[in-house]
Amino acid sequence: MDLKDTISDWLAALPCEAREVDDPNVDWRYEIRYPARRPDHVMHVAGVPGPAPSVVIVSVTRLSERHRQRYDGLPDDEKRVFLFGLRHTLNRPEVDFELRGPGDLECPEAFQVSVRRFADGLSLDSFAFSLGAVYKAELSTIWFIQESLDQDPTTAPVFFDFEGADIPEA
Repeated sequence: MDLKDTISDWLAALPCEAREVDDPNVDWRYEIRYPARRPDHVMHVAGVPGPAPSVVIVSVTRLSERHRQRYDGLPDDEKRVFLFGLRHTLNRPEVDFELRGPGDLECPEAFQVSVRRFADGLSLDSFAFSLGAVYKAELSTIWFIQESLDQDPTTAPVFFDFEGADIPEA
C-alpha cells in the first residue's frame, strides 16, 4: 500500500470527512473536515514530492475584516504587542507557522499552521497527533485574536474563514 492509500485509510478511521482535490504542486491532496464535530473547519493533507516521501498537514485561517479594522485602529506600540503575542501563541515545537500579509506593522491577512511528517516516522498515532497539534495551535491563535481584538472575547469566533485554505508550493 502506498502513502496516499495509507493516509486515506487513516482519515476514514479517525473519522475525517475527506475529499481528494487536484493540485499540481503536490503528488496528491485531501481537503478534510477536522475534527469530526466541526464540519465548518477545513484542513489539508498532501503528499509532498521529492526524494524523501512526506506528508504535510496544513490549515490556513483568514482574519475577519472586523479584526483587521480593530487592529488598524491600534496605536503602533499596541500593534507591536499584538504581533509579538500572535507569534508567541503560534510558536510551538510541534508545528510550523507563517503569517500572511504585507508584514511590518500591517495586520496579517491570515496565518498558516502546518506540520511536515516523513514517511519513515509516520504511524497512525503520529499522524493523528499531528492533526491535533495543527488544530490546537490554530484554535489557541483564534482565541488569542478574539481576546486581543474583540470587545467581548467570550463570544464565539464565527467570523474566521477556514474555507479558503490553501497549501504552499512544495
